[in-house]
Amino acid sequence: MNLSIIDDDGFIAIVNSDNYQSFVDHNWQFDQLMAHFVDQMNAGNIVVWQTSNDGGGIWVVAIRDQPSNTLAFRQFEHFINVTNGELFLTNYSDLTMAAQFSDASIPSRHNADLNIAMEDGVYKVTVRQLFDPDNVLQYSDTETDENISFEIIITPSHEPVHQHVKSVYWYEF
Repeated sequence: MNLSIIDDDGFIAIVNSDNYQSFVDHNWQFDQLMAHFVDQMNAGNIVVWQTSNDGGGIWVVAIRDQPSNTLAFRQFEHFINVTNGELFLTNYSDLTMAAQFSDASIPSRHNADLNIAMEDGVYKVTVRQLFDPDNVLQYSDTETDENISFEIIITPSHEPVHQHVKSVYWYEF
C-alpha cells in the first residue's frame, strides 16, 4: 500500500492513536515537544523521524511486510504497540495541533485516511529513507516505484516494547 502525506516541517510519524498521549501544553516549546515524542516512542505509542534538514515535502510512503530491493540511504528499527486495530501516518502539523489543544486528536480529519489496518500486538517498524535528503534533485512527487520516499516495513514481533531512544530519529540539532 502506498500513502501520500504532505509534510511542511520535516517530521512525520507512525502513531497508535489509541495509546498516544498527544497533549503537551498550550504553550509548549520545541525542546519540550521533542522530549514528549521520545517519551511516547519509549512507551511504544509512536515512531517519529525527521525527513530532512530543510523542511518537508510531499512524501510517498510504501507500507510493506518486507523491504524492496532498493538501496536505502538510511534506516532504523523501532517497536510499536497496536491496540485498536490500526496505526496512522501523520505529520508534524497534526502532532503540534494535538500537543497544543487538548480537544485535538490524531489523526486529524484531513489525514484520517492515512490508516494502516493491523491486528493488535507488538510490531517491529523499519523505516527506510530511499533518498538523500540533501539532494533535492533526487526526489520527485510522482507515485511510481522509483519515487517512493520512504518504505515502512511492519512485521509482528514477539518481543515486548523495551526500547530506549534518546532523540527523534534522524533529528539533527
